Amino acid sequence: MFTSSVRRALSVAIALAVSSPLAAQTITAPQLKAPGRISYDAGGLPTIQAGSDDDVAFLQGYAHAQARFFQMDLTRRQVSGTLAALVGASQLSNDVQARTLGLRRAAERSWQAMSDDTRGWVAAYAAGVNHWLATNPLPPEYAALDLTRADPWTPVDTLCVGKGLAYQLSFDLDIDPTIRLGAYQKAGAAAGFDGTALFFGDLNRSAPADDRVTVPGFVPGGASVPKSAAVLAHVGSEQPTIDPVTLELARNFRARIAGNPLFAKALEGRDTPIGSNEWVVSGTLTASGRPILSNDPHLSLSLAPVFMEQHLHSTEQRDGEPMDVTGVTVPGAPGVIQGCNQRVCWGTTTNSLDVTDVFQETLRLNSYGMPVAIVHDGVDEPLEWIFQTYEVNQLDGTADHVVRDDSIGYTNGGLTFVVPRRNEGPIVQVDSANAQGLSIAYTGFGATQEIESFRRINRVSNLDEFRDALTYFNFGSQNFAYADIAGNIAYFTSAEAPIRTDLQTLGRPGGGRPPWLIRDGSGALKHDWMPVQHRQPNQATPFEILPASEMPFVVNPGSGYFANANNDPIGFSLDNDPLNQLRPGGGIYYLDWGGASSLRMGRIDRVIQSYKAAGHKITADDMQALQADTHALDAELVLPYLLAAFDHAQAAGAPAPLAQLAANPKVAEAIGRLRAWDFRTLTGIQPGYDPGDDPAALPSPSQAEIDASVAATIWATWRSQALRGTIDATLQQVGLGDYLPGSGLAFNGFKFMLDHFDVLQGKGTSGLPFFRAPGISDPAAARDLVLLGSLAASLDSLASDAYAAAFGGSTNLADYRWGRLHRIVFQHPLGGPFSVPGQDGIASPYGFKDLDTGLPGLARSGAWEVVNVANYNLRGAGQNDFMFGSGPARRFVGEMMPMISAAQILPGGNSGVLGSPNYADQLPAWLTNHYRTLTIPAVLSVREGVKTLDFVP
Repeated sequence: MFTSSVRRALSVAIALAVSSPLAAQTITAPQLKAPGRISYDAGGLPTIQAGSDDDVAFLQGYAHAQARFFQMDLTRRQVSGTLAALVGASQLSNDVQARTLGLRRAAERSWQAMSDDTRGWVAAYAAGVNHWLATNPLPPEYAALDLTRADPWTPVDTLCVGKGLAYQLSFDLDIDPTIRLGAYQKAGAAAGFDGTALFFGDLNRSAPADDRVTVPGFVPGGASVPKSAAVLAHVGSEQPTIDPVTLELARNFRARIAGNPLFAKALEGRDTPIGSNEWVVSGTLTASGRPILSNDPHLSLSLAPVFMEQHLHSTEQRDGEPMDVTGVTVPGAPGVIQGCNQRVCWGTTTNSLDVTDVFQETLRLNSYGMPVAIVHDGVDEPLEWIFQTYEVNQLDGTADHVVRDDSIGYTNGGLTFVVPRRNEGPIVQVDSANAQGLSIAYTGFGATQEIESFRRINRVSNLDEFRDALTYFNFGSQNFAYADIAGNIAYFTSAEAPIRTDLQTLGRPGGGRPPWLIRDGSGALKHDWMPVQHRQPNQATPFEILPASEMPFVVNPGSGYFANANNDPIGFSLDNDPLNQLRPGGGIYYLDWGGASSLRMGRIDRVIQSYKAAGHKITADDMQALQADTHALDAELVLPYLLAAFDHAQAAGAPAPLAQLAANPKVAEAIGRLRAWDFRTLTGIQPGYDPGDDPAALPSPSQAEIDASVAATIWATWRSQALRGTIDATLQQVGLGDYLPGSGLAFNGFKFMLDHFDVLQGKGTSGLPFFRAPGISDPAAARDLVLLGSLAASLDSLASDAYAAAFGGSTNLADYRWGRLHRIVFQHPLGGPFSVPGQDGIASPYGFKDLDTGLPGLARSGAWEVVNVANYNLRGAGQNDFMFGSGPARRFVGEMMPMISAAQILPGGNSGVLGSPNYADQLPAWLTNHYRTLTIPAVLSVREGVKTLDFVP
């Protein structure tokens, strides 16, 4: 892709970006109603001022396009299924799946349902994007793609951007759980263990690893079914064997979407990089007597960053008030998505509300084998047919050589089949031989109005207005954090939760099949979403949903704070059964299946509780320090079992193999280091980026930092070895090596076995032994041998060729610095100089370099599920397996003073144009947990301007 001619074009583009004038300019824009202005500060943050909301939207569209058009184009095309027309044939199969899924069809429904006023606002934004396109050269990426022009921006493109982001935060699939359960059941029947219990009780547990929740004691209005205290309890006791036809449909569909980024989050399940932290402390706990809100959403750490900073100021009076709001925006959409106006700040974390169901349908096929109807309750219900055409960029050196591709047949994506009963969801897999298929029902397929919600949030002045604005937030479930200058704090779970007929009318899953497995579409088991009976304010989903009173929330909690880090908000899953609470008036209260992240919440809650216990009055600096926290709670909770194993091995009468491990000097040294560890996960190297470092002059680490770094490496590699030696080895033993649970579920299962060893004696609820030690009859000794043996094996591995580039074969434990393993490349879709550090043999123009030969990326502190999150593969077995690619897409801390005091930072910069000084200027501060001041009033932010664009009609 990066030919010599392309490299020359990139050099010219970079030179143009670097030499762009800083003086004031005047731009004529006939679409405006009155003059407007964009003032840029030194960090590229634009303050946009105009006399109306529509003119502000126009200027915001212009500013987004100027800084991020390639990113916007890529996003709309990925969602719409037209990516091959931009980046070539490699994306054609992904386009087919995106067209089948139909998010753009859903965006068109939202456009039709939108109010005229909001349509005008979105159309003004699109006009601003197109004005930039008509008067400026394209960004440098287009030269690498042989393109000299781009399609105009449309209002539906904006809604696709919004739908796409909400989709990534909320869409899940019941495919992998169904496949794994079916495989476990089949293996169990053959080998004599309980495959259903292996799934629900051992390795796909609903119960989290830690028990901290956001709103303790929340009851949705109905009495709860008594929670089970039994260790062996799980929800799958009535689960029948998965049908072979169902499994074949699921496997074939999975094979079709594997590797498609649009489905990555849905297939990764709880191991997705999508997450977030938020917490709000009230004035009763702070030194200033004012609330402090902290938020850091976790998304892919790519370039350009997901968000862009902007400040929007409209003097148009609505309800007697102008709009003056700042924070972060999503390039491609108007408004601020997280931020503050003059009275209110808000933030969000992702909530795992279950808003997607996969149905197995009975199909009516025509003579060509194509479905024409589903059969529901014995009645044929016609399908809608949508014909598709595709275009592909040839990338052959000829400019704008994009041609139609006719290789996609009707049964392979040339024809989309839509099921009206499934909220206009598609048929995604067909088994013609059995006249069966899979369809997807998803709340996001409806005419949702989340963009209206944010438009209103930008102008709210109090808590009641904020709650009303949330009624328009129909999908993309979020945990909203709220604080205002009047002293109020509040937490709300948002979006529309569909009610399943079986859970509401039968009080149990129909046929024993819970909603997180493929469901029956025939109507016989009552798996359908219920028709609307009690329409809620501003509801978009045409089915019955939970009312706001039943969605977890709290206003001004008596504890003085709340926190959420994608955890179970109320504790519905703590007993491993998410289906044993009741709704008011009857029916099962169901939010999602559980299995949620809990360790970040556990650490945040413990720190805030420690402040309270000590009587310490919290400051904004304390909250920034908490966002920088690298304390590994997983180690704090599980390491005692490894240390106890070593102590048992040293005791008189220990079995010889165990005693031999304790006598191993490397094992003993590692145990000593782990026993002294303070659980910080620091880089331990001078080129590493750690919290509080001066990024312009990275210091040499102290001995304490080195010790923490070495312990972090030993812990991470031991945990990987232990998971492979227990969870994975047990499944491989019974022929299930291709059906391993994800990292988080594997760790939860491993911890469950250790926590309940006294009852389980090393066996799962399935009856399978997870701590296998040949020749050792005592279960506790076998457990200890596996734990210590994993430590010895991990130390041997660190000295092996698998880590040669990192540690050079050293057997000196002091050389095992965490920063040599824990690294990140901020990837751009085109790689090369666009990534940081530069990839494909091309240097970054911003000076960032790979850590070392064979060790790509920048070394940074943090670890799996720490507050300063930097997740990686828990089964890592080599020097590049502990790299990470997701984390805080924005860090923010705001204190609700009469004039709100706030700071934030992005992982990159505000510009996505290679060569711009704002392409990666915030990255050093982000890497070391520093912040930029976020100026709240527009009258002050414009004074920080170094470049001005004046617009006249």
